[in-house]
Amino acid sequence: MPSLFIAVGQNGQRITSENGTEWKNALTGKEGETYRAITFGGGRFVAAGSYGGTNIFATTTDGATWEASKFEGNYSRYVRGIVWQNGVFIALGGDPGTVGLAKPFALTSIDGKSWGPFIELTGKFILRRFATGNGLIVGVGDRGRRAASPDGKTWTDAPGVKAIDTLVDVAFGAGKFVGVGLNGLRMSSPDGITWSNRQTGEEGEHLNSIVWAGDRFVAVGAGATFISYDGSAWSRKSNKDAPLIVTFGAGHFVGANWRGRLLHSSDGVAWQEVFKSENNFEALAFGAA
Repeated sequence: MPSLFIAVGQNGQRITSENGTEWKNALTGKEGETYRAITFGGGRFVAAGSYGGTNIFATTTDGATWEASKFEGNYSRYVRGIVWQNGVFIALGGDPGTVGLAKPFALTSIDGKSWGPFIELTGKFILRRFATGNGLIVGVGDRGRRAASPDGKTWTDAPGVKAIDTLVDVAFGAGKFVGVGLNGLRMSSPDGITWSNRQTGEEGEHLNSIVWAGDRFVAVGAGATFISYDGSAWSRKSNKDAPLIVTFGAGHFVGANWRGRLLHSSDGVAWQEVFKSENNFEALAFGAA
């Protein structure tokens, strides 16, 4: 399998690219069918989302041929994130419509097609974005929640978190986890439990996505991109037309923004629109054999 970027989103939309600039294999599904997360592991991509009250999954090894499956969500138990760890796909979610009692859960699968059963998790709020490293999965989510797990089934929450310090995204590199959030918020942690190096930027300069680009963290936000080689010392560069979600692979930064726009960058600072769709993209992933 060649290196691939895959973008997924509303109305079952899926599309692939080998270089982040030329997109092909465009597919759509049913109206109202939305894929909100995608990950790569074990030589395959697995996308997760919902249709009505049901969780839906789609797997592919080449970005052209997909296999679909579903898992009942009872209109309240929706998958919101997916991660690959130790040979297992782990889908995580809860009830996004309930504040303070989201009833988080996990589903596991070896192949991304057969799932279950529900694994009940501790915590009041949903975890939405994830990074893996140091033998751990670290998740960030609603109302400042940050937690770590070795297997996606048992989670330990960071203590004393504040809603004002909600992390929107997290990445792993240089032996540590780095999270980003509103008003230029940046924090780092060796284990997802103890967080330090809290830094902020300008008001309204929200950091929406962070990736590890092989030798540096690149945090992309509204009006600014922050770059760090160690997760502690940062340089700020003004950006324009930056995406809301970003992935990185093979020297390319790929992002998505409303509505249905895919963007490409060689440095995470200067962005160029390379594809436009009627349907919005919700998640991106990169994978290489």
